[in-house]
Amino acid sequence: MKKIIVAVDLSDIATLAVDYAASFALAFKSHVHILHVEAPVLSYVGNEIVPPVMPIENEEENERIKHDLSAMAEYLHQRGVDADYELAKGPIAETIVEIATNYQSDLIVLGAHNHGFLYRAFIGSVSTGVLKHSPCPVMIIPAK
Repeated sequence: MKKIIVAVDLSDIATLAVDYAASFALAFKSHVHILHVEAPVLSYVGNEIVPPVMPIENEEENERIKHDLSAMAEYLHQRGVDADYELAKGPIAETIVEIATNYQSDLIVLGAHNHGFLYRAFIGSVSTGVLKHSPCPVMIIPAK
């Protein structure tokens, strides 16, 4: 196992996912690629949904996200783990799978929020989307 992707949403569970990725990376001398995906925003016109559009770039928000991702990578470096990070844009589950495929990842680590049945039924789950289409094993870290 040489390449690990840890997909983070910058919530509290992301810290757990990074810690698990670090444990595996140390054990297998793996490289960790920290990935955060910004989803497109749906635009509504009347009663119809038009195709998703990317929001106007908010440079200040992007810099904050990059700072947080950089801090995660630095945390891993301090633990002796080779790591980098990426901020991507697109549908979250599909983008994670695409990047994992292109990166030839050996493992994807991501956190799962404990949303209720209605949320999963109508919105879906990133974890489920990644599990269905992943090119490699997926480790899901549950929220505690």
